[in-house]
Formats: sequence, C-alpha cells, structure tokens
Amino acid sequence: MIDQNTVSCDEVVIEASVEFVWAVLTDFKNYAEWNTFCPSCEAELVLGTPVKMQVDLGFGLQEQIEFMCTIEPLEAIAWRMANEPGDPIHAVRTQYLKRLGDSRCSYLSSDTFSGEAAAQMMELMAKPVEDGFNRCAMDLKKHCELTFARR
Repeated sequence: MIDQNTVSCDEVVIEASVEFVWAVLTDFKNYAEWNTFCPSCEAELVLGTPVKMQVDLGFGLQEQIEFMCTIEPLEAIAWRMANEPGDPIHAVRTQYLKRLGDSRCSYLSSDTFSGEAAAQMMELMAKPVEDGFNRCAMDLKKHCELTFARR
C-alpha cells in the first residue's frame, strides 16, 4: 500500500508462533536463507547500532546502512536512515508482528518518509519499495511456515 508518505506491504498471516517469527526476523546473519529482498544483513539487536544490508529494489543489490531505532520484542523492530538535520529524505522502516494465537501471527512492514525530497522519492521509488516489502513478507511467511512445521 502506498499513501502520501508511507509505503507498506500487504499484511500477511503466518502460521507460526510470534516467538518463532521474531527469532527468524532478528536472526540477521541468516537472512540469505529466506529473504530475497534483503539477502544480506549485518546488525545487532541494540538501539543506535548500524544495520548494514543489501536490498534489491529491482535494480540489483544496493548497499544500505541504517540505524536500529526500535526494539519491542515480539511486536516491532525498526531502523532508520541517519536522519541528520538538513538531509533531504528521512525514513524509518518498521516491521510489526501481532500475535493471533499460539501458532499464528501477522506481519506488516512499512517505511515512512519525510524531508524536502520525500515527495520526489515517493514518486520514483514507492512502487519498487512496496514490491520489495511484499516479496519480503511472502518470503518470511513461506520460510517460517515450512520451518515451524518441521520443528
């Protein structure tokens, strides 16, 4: 979904416990096993630390460095651009989990943009970001459901 300043994936229901999905989502070194949108991620679950990743927005892998800004175990994790004063674009990507039962949860990812160049960025990149987030959501669902069922 794309609105004025936010890009989100379609919310997906995952047939696996929220604890299991959270563990997969925060196991950054193993993103290559399941995440075709972001197959490389180096990060720690520590506020303020860098999140070094490669993302595929349909133009091949591109290096991205953001910073961990939210950690709410089993509910949300977010990282942001440097977001320095005067930067033309500020962005915060948040990934949400919601418990729907003992072995079921939902996942939603959104990126909120601001700054003087946000409208131009949305015009150029909103659709590739939405496509990438939807791919990530479906990759997470498929991986978690397969591996949760096997455990």
